[in-house]
Amino acid sequence: MYREKLLRMTAVSDALPAGIDLQFHLSGAALRGPSNPTERYDTDVCSIVCITGGNALLVIGQDALLVHAGDSLLLPVGSSYRLLCEQKEGVELLWVSVSGELLHQLIRTHGLEGAVLFPSLDLSEPLGRLRFYAEHPQEDAPRACVALLEELLYRMAEAHYAAEKPSLSPVEQILHYIEEHETEAIRLEQLAEVAGKSPSQAERLFRKEMGQPIYRYVLSRKLELACRLLLESSMTVREIAAYLSFEDEFYFSGLFRRKIGLSPSQYRKTGGKKLEPKPAPRRRRDDDIVLL
Repeated sequence: MYREKLLRMTAVSDALPAGIDLQFHLSGAALRGPSNPTERYDTDVCSIVCITGGNALLVIGQDALLVHAGDSLLLPVGSSYRLLCEQKEGVELLWVSVSGELLHQLIRTHGLEGAVLFPSLDLSEPLGRLRFYAEHPQEDAPRACVALLEELLYRMAEAHYAAEKPSLSPVEQILHYIEEHETEAIRLEQLAEVAGKSPSQAERLFRKEMGQPIYRYVLSRKLELACRLLLESSMTVREIAAYLSFEDEFYFSGLFRRKIGLSPSQYRKTGGKKLEPKPAPRRRRDDDIVLL
């Protein structure tokens, strides 16, 4: 079982502006069976491949990787690999081969060195558009093909980083959200939604792991930032209060004095003299509090 159609992309490469070290070689579509494996040794091109049907075994270097329909591959320059299919229905492939310094720069920029397999990343649509320009090398083909190559590598990078990112616990998700939104008014309901928990569950888990309620942690983050702004910026007390999403400068100043032991103005004048914080006032009900 074997079927293959190759389209040369010489016309696209020849029309690229001078100074761009990038060559598009071939755009291919194939159906390969057990007796027609794909084999390449010390390749001088980079191939971006999408498995559009069937399953296969990719042997590259010392690694053997199972690949399935909907997966994509980045087979770099200089690699040796074999794509084997033992199923009689074969494996269907769609790919483009590229080389040049610009390609290497893009791979480095996106942090894709050493990345080969991208599970469940279906790149058939942009690869199909590259085939269109290979078959119809119209005036805007060079620009469009470069943009499509950048899109392919960008989508690979997104998938690569998403796969490497460790799964976060509910409390870690809350901490990450607070870090990313510490200048905003954060509600308990928002944090519970981020963690996939009810407000009471989120509060209980956070208190157990962090040793303090959520509102106190949020407040401490805001006051730490306020202290830095008072010492390191020329922002007024009113501007800092607004920036940190406090109700107004008077509420912020009173809260700052109770927790830090000095008013914001005194803290700035004394260069950040530290005093033991006073006990926090009794907080309001969780269901109507804005965490400040």
